[in-house]
Amino acid sequence: MRTRLFMVTVAAASALFGFGTTTVAAAPANDVASSGSAAPFADQARDAHLTAAQTSALKSEVNRYLKKTGGKQVALNKIEVDGATLLVAIPGEDRPRDFAAGEGTRAAADPCLTGAVYSGYFCVYSQEVYQGSYYYWYACAKRSMPWAGYGSWINDQTPGTRATFYNSSGGVAYTTPAPYSSDDSYYWTPIWHVRNCWT
Repeated sequence: MRTRLFMVTVAAASALFGFGTTTVAAAPANDVASSGSAAPFADQARDAHLTAAQTSALKSEVNRYLKKTGGKQVALNKIEVDGATLLVAIPGEDRPRDFAAGEGTRAAADPCLTGAVYSGYFCVYSQEVYQGSYYYWYACAKRSMPWAGYGSWINDQTPGTRATFYNSSGGVAYTTPAPYSSDDSYYWTPIWHVRNCWT
């Protein structure tokens, strides 16, 4: 019964993430696939003991952000976009988990909320009070804003660096104060792009 449950879990995760084949070989329940396996993201879901519903919901969120940002998925909930990182929270959870480091049961470290002030990062969040999925980058760049509705932001860049928010016509909608500055409730819907370095 245990082996059969393991096979069903692996098959479901593989199907959800589009990896592997429709036939799953029997394996002992304590076997863990290597990082070089054909289904690394399915392995991350299994190792974190995600339910099928959680895995499916997370996959949908990741796919939605991939379409919006044009980035590359590098872990179960991690997207890299030309030097920026977007970490996706499982719907219903306050913080993204750290699947990339093999710590799928723990919240991922947030460079704007942990460590020294003036870390150099600018962070935007899909929910208010610095919760939900978050997108952060260090190097100066103008990026598409993937959020809508109320979220939040933190400017933890080097002293004097301000970020600029642009509307759909390319006009400046807002310029942040210099670091350290933040807003725990910001309305993202009219914002189409963010440049973290004011010039």
